[in-house]
Amino acid sequence: MPSLQDTAYPRLSAAVTARNLAEVYTPTAEEVALAHRVAHGNHAKLNFLVLLKTFQRLGYFVQLREVPTPIIEHIARSLADPSDNATIGAYDESGTRRRHVAIIRDYLQVNAYGDDAQAVLAQVMHEAAYTKEDLVDLINIGIEELVRQRFELPGFTTLARTAQQERTAVNQAIYEQVARALEEADRQRLDQLLVVDNESRRSTWNAIKDDPGQPTLSQLRRWVKHLQWLGEHNVGARALVGTPEVKIRHFAADAKSLDAARGQLLEPQKRYTLMVALIKVKVARTLDDLGETFIKRMKKIHDKGEAALKDYLTCQQGRAEQLVTLLHDLVATLQEDTPAAERLAAMQARIGDDPEAVIADCRAYTAYADNNYMPFLWPFYRSHRKTLFTLFDHLQISSTSQDRAVEEALGFVLAHRASKAAWLPLPESLDLSWVSDKWWKPVTGLGNRKTPPQQVDRRQFEVCVFSQVMWELKSGDLCIEGSDHFTDYRTQLISWEDYHRTVEEYGEQVGLPVDSRAFVAETRRWLEEIAAATDASFPGNKSVRFKNGELILSRLPARPIPKPLKALDWLIAERLEPINILDVLADTERWLNWTRFFGPLSGYESRVDDPRPRYVTTAFCYGCNMGPTQTARSLNGLGLDRRQIAWIHQRHITEDNLQEAITAVINAYNRFILPKRWGSGKSASVDGTKWDLYEQNLLAE
Repeated sequence: MPSLQDTAYPRLSAAVTARNLAEVYTPTAEEVALAHRVAHGNHAKLNFLVLLKTFQRLGYFVQLREVPTPIIEHIARSLADPSDNATIGAYDESGTRRRHVAIIRDYLQVNAYGDDAQAVLAQVMHEAAYTKEDLVDLINIGIEELVRQRFELPGFTTLARTAQQERTAVNQAIYEQVARALEEADRQRLDQLLVVDNESRRSTWNAIKDDPGQPTLSQLRRWVKHLQWLGEHNVGARALVGTPEVKIRHFAADAKSLDAARGQLLEPQKRYTLMVALIKVKVARTLDDLGETFIKRMKKIHDKGEAALKDYLTCQQGRAEQLVTLLHDLVATLQEDTPAAERLAAMQARIGDDPEAVIADCRAYTAYADNNYMPFLWPFYRSHRKTLFTLFDHLQISSTSQDRAVEEALGFVLAHRASKAAWLPLPESLDLSWVSDKWWKPVTGLGNRKTPPQQVDRRQFEVCVFSQVMWELKSGDLCIEGSDHFTDYRTQLISWEDYHRTVEEYGEQVGLPVDSRAFVAETRRWLEEIAAATDASFPGNKSVRFKNGELILSRLPARPIPKPLKALDWLIAERLEPINILDVLADTERWLNWTRFFGPLSGYESRVDDPRPRYVTTAFCYGCNMGPTQTARSLNGLGLDRRQIAWIHQRHITEDNLQEAITAVINAYNRFILPKRWGSGKSASVDGTKWDLYEQNLLAE
């Protein structure tokens, strides 16, 4: 169950600022007048106002004995009456309080929490549970809806219990839906994955959970085979149609922490749902990795092509100088005051016996004079050709718009992979308008775009098409069906129905008009203000200047190093006692409770006794990259073995909740004065070090 501090459930703070007292707990004249009408005696009036103001702040009635003294004293001063804690304590048990509660509800037009409120709470949490998995989110949504419908808030345990019940009901409904959609043969195939081989002592389920490893060109074929193998076991993809993505990801994370024995202990409906969810996510992630590998391979081919062009131009520099000298001599000869026949003979002698070689050298130089490295790509692409064709046999590429020219060109290339012809005739339906100017001549052999091409250079066209596929996958104009990172972005957009229903509220939250004309006008005004402010600050900006039409950022002058710095550094190092990393983790956990973000992936209560020390140990283990075996060996006094540490890592910690814990620590650190000495916190400086991570392959980068 989440803690009260993790949610938006309102509560009183013992440390109340003077500003907060003035803004929140100061009774208005109308409220004071109401107290005079409904209460008799100064103590009763004070009790009434304290109950009223705390209810306005919290949305539920609290025992006045729990109200911090500064709040009571502040309200008492507004009545010019000192508080009496003994009287306040007696008020909590009196019939006067019950009468005042009814008056406050009527005055604020708030309904008591009852069956109607419970029905509203259950309904809104049930609807939210289809797109939310975290109980904190469900509780916050329930609080917001109860406040909106003018209901008194119940106790926190009621909210938490209702959230658990509705999430369980929604998940159970999804389990049943998926199980019904599976055929008997599919269920048997899934059950077979959990059977442990007697010789290897491993199940096929372990192979599904394993990550394929680093995606290199030599391993790309194995990746494609792995995708085929996963596809054979992806029998439940159709059963998950209509299931929200957040649920699929949660089920997959839960399934990844299961071994074969634990999977067999689950009820069949839940077991099948978790398994098909993980297989679907694994297929999508493999497609992501394959798409990322293709992009990196093509980008490397282009990098090599650019380098080859530079080498070529460097090698041809001498020949270019010879051609320039030849041109100079020819022009000088042409301008001589001699008969035309003598000048022509002199020019022919200067050119030599092989004028075609001179023309060829000129064409070669002019072909690459505009840094067009496209013709250099084929030699570097040739070694990838077979592998890339095999890859695209298993990737379903489709356009995310009505323009299907590149998709059709890819189909044309795949259909002619076995051709040995240097030139391929073009069908009339194939549109080449997407081919860039630098590719046009190498692909079509034509010098301009006015003449429609009738054929294409097979080799150059292959490289051109695969290069364009790379750029359009990066931009989102093409998608890989079944992928996650390269999916069709349109499927992630909200529906027009949801848009029209929520756009007004969204506009209010972000402070922008939602009418198209007003939005354009507001955006233009905002940009004009920024541009004017930038122009006004430019004359006084000594770090920025324009040179030859380009913006130049000047290097900041280095600050002089103070002479006593070394002595100060030595004194700090001498006096600062070494601190054990585990002590640091334990202290910060005690102060911040950052382990509150960890818990069973299933979302249910943890069955681990005193899990916080185990969470700290696991953070130490994987944060220092020691591994569970070495950590257990180093901390043998704690009584933890390798399996216990690994079990916590697999069953209780995910990338998402780890990121939440990191955020909590950073936010707490940022409250101190020290970070402000380093700057505003809006920028960071890093050394660019890149680590190879294999747990999620390329996506881990």
